[in-house]
Amino acid sequence: MAGERKPRAEDRRVKRTKRQLRDCLFRLLEQKSLKEITVKELTEEADVNRSTFYFYYKDINDMMRQIQSEIYTVFEADVISPNSEFNTVEDFTGYIIRFLLFCRENETICKFVISNDPDNNLARMIRKSLLEHIPDSRKVFALDDPKCYLTTIAMTGVWETVIQWMYDGMQVPPEELALFLSNVYFYGGRTVLLGDIV
Repeated sequence: MAGERKPRAEDRRVKRTKRQLRDCLFRLLEQKSLKEITVKELTEEADVNRSTFYFYYKDINDMMRQIQSEIYTVFEADVISPNSEFNTVEDFTGYIIRFLLFCRENETICKFVISNDPDNNLARMIRKSLLEHIPDSRKVFALDDPKCYLTTIAMTGVWETVIQWMYDGMQVPPEELALFLSNVYFYGGRTVLLGDIV
């Protein structure tokens, strides 16, 4: 169509180079920590010129921050809609399904960043976004009331379960796990275990 901008070869080249660097970074992260990886090592592994790396990133930490930011942009677009309100089991189940699919599609990055990154910027951004859309018990109960921690308990359980699910090879279908987590979140684990809720 007239007026449509075709992706330039340069744009594709930039994406390809960044993908090469990213893939090599995560391969190296399977062997060592982020602080142990050097730009020299990464660029040699990726077969990318060091000056090219420095054109896009200040250092390895900056690269990781940018990767997290890019992934969060995808998370916001694919998982959270602007008017999302997770007040019912159905709403929350839909969110969890989208979150599980997001984690599956971005498995390597999510597995590392969400569970292992000491800075955990991506995890913080995702949690903050979620808390803006669900009822937060800290806003309902006084901070000297133990019930103010209900949301923290529930969300920590959901979060850790998703991480474990990824490490277990994501064998439970997202729809089944999402419904289970939603029921636990809304009705409590004891109710689910005793069979009152599917």
